[in-house]
Amino acid sequence: MLMTIAPMFVVLVVGFLAGFAARFRQAQGALNAFVFYFGLPAFVFSAVVDAPLGHGFPVGAVIIAAVVTLALSAATYGIALLLGPRAREGAAPTSLAATFGNVGYFGIPITLSAVGPEAALAAGIIHLVHNMVYMTGYPVVRTVVGTAADAGAGGACRDFPSVWRRRLWPIVKRAVLINPVALSMAAALLLVLTPLGLPGVVTESVDMVGQTAVPLALFAVGLAMHPAVEGIRSGGVPKRSILLGTVVKILALPLLTWLAVLPFLDHLGPVWAMTLILMAAMPSSTTVFIFSEEYDGDGRLAAAILVTSTGLSLITLPLIAEFMRI
Repeated sequence: MLMTIAPMFVVLVVGFLAGFAARFRQAQGALNAFVFYFGLPAFVFSAVVDAPLGHGFPVGAVIIAAVVTLALSAATYGIALLLGPRAREGAAPTSLAATFGNVGYFGIPITLSAVGPEAALAAGIIHLVHNMVYMTGYPVVRTVVGTAADAGAGGACRDFPSVWRRRLWPIVKRAVLINPVALSMAAALLLVLTPLGLPGVVTESVDMVGQTAVPLALFAVGLAMHPAVEGIRSGGVPKRSILLGTVVKILALPLLTWLAVLPFLDHLGPVWAMTLILMAAMPSSTTVFIFSEEYDGDGRLAAAILVTSTGLSLITLPLIAEFMRI
């Protein structure tokens, strides 16, 4: 497992080093957009189309992925409230960074390398579950809380139709209805489960674009470390919150997922079970820094958890893959 993920971390480090050059930092937005809208969807599409589907689609896997992460997110929020005033202020970003993992850029390629190509459907579905829960849930919750704080509970209830139309519906639409990976998964399943097919020139073109996803995604993660590190250097980040978020993300979440998987192993099967555990063990997503900046007004705490969990995952991922192997 270490030999599997080490080259990926090398590419991440190359991206971080490239970030010292202004030309690469300026290209970060375009690079992320390409990976999100083209590279990763094409990679998922090709992986699902080419993967053997003999492992079925256990609904229990979706329930475990959603329930364990949400329950631990709520528990982390509650623990942060007990760690003092400074930790209390950052309870929301701590809970987000502690449970929203990098299941796309890291999770899918690492899982396919460790488990095999037969894990493509499982990795794609679990990636969708995590993204829809957090990319919809966190912005919606923080928007509702902020609106209620500004207008009061009564005013928020009266203005809810307007808030839903102007602020909440666009969030839900982006995360669910026009999510590129969701659309690519739907297209792949349509081809796999029906007699439909695509011309060779189309599938080969999609494969070519998909092959760029993993190196570019990891390079983009390396670039994203720069604003995160700069946020940490500015100071004012409580160390207790960093420790809590990091430990929950790279240790507690995979451990609880493993415990949740064991009673349902016959229902899930080894491919889905290992995919659930590995995806839970991924470090924090780079999106947590963006969300925390936008919805909490300060992304430094989320950035600190992102950096520490990413660095330590080079050690924890091989250990988790070894000791929690099904």
